[in-house]
Amino acid sequence: MSDFSDPNQAVSTNVATRTIRLDPGLFALSLSPTAADPGLGLPAARVCLPPGPSAPHGALQIVPGRDDGWLSPGGQAALIRVGAGGGHAMVTLYWIGAGPAPAMKLERLNTEPGASPATPGFPAPPASTAEVVAHIEGLGDVEGRFGDWMGQRGSGRSIEGFSLAPRLGLSGADFEIRAVLGRDWLSPWLPGTHFCGSRGLALPLRGFCLRLHAAAAARLDFACLARFVDGSEVGPVGGNQICAAPSFAPLEAFQVGLRPRMG
Repeated sequence: MSDFSDPNQAVSTNVATRTIRLDPGLFALSLSPTAADPGLGLPAARVCLPPGPSAPHGALQIVPGRDDGWLSPGGQAALIRVGAGGGHAMVTLYWIGAGPAPAMKLERLNTEPGASPATPGFPAPPASTAEVVAHIEGLGDVEGRFGDWMGQRGSGRSIEGFSLAPRLGLSGADFEIRAVLGRDWLSPWLPGTHFCGSRGLALPLRGFCLRLHAAAAARLDFACLARFVDGSEVGPVGGNQICAAPSFAPLEAFQVGLRPRMG
């Protein structure tokens, strides 16, 4: 049996818990960058629903940035979606040393579920003439053309958002785009040329879905391929089909093309 009073076996860890009230909307919660203990990985934080009676189904959903549920300094944020009526989330922080609790950042990504695509979580399209613009972790905006691979396969860098502006055969009024943010969690449909996702929030896309409007769908279809940071690959996927890995790993690279509809 371990002796927790033995300083050679036990490390004193500070713990602080906060319960926060959130209005309806989409939020990103992250732990501010700071030096971390290389062995324990502290400071760190977790976010969850508070104990007690369960909230109505779907009232508050949490998608952690890491598969193990931890928030690490400067790491991927947790997404919190709050339904009508608002809700509470419980945040627990862990750190070592005599200093204060680590700082956390809560950022609203939209004003309410289904908010306008011009809100911070889904900003207006960038000033670019490129057909494809992808925001890549650690690199920023990268431009390309329809049919190009966007992102580097095998790099481990996730794609946080992208926009499409095809030059020939299709306009922004002909199609819509939506992001896969987590399991059973899709963004609202956005007009075709709008930027879908985020920039600089360490919130990777988990996939995407495109759909053509009736006139364009009668003659064309999308052909989408994607690779994810866990090494899985999906595609080609057509319009109105979700392009995501079974594991819902972050999107690492993708290719979007157009093909004539057969039959």
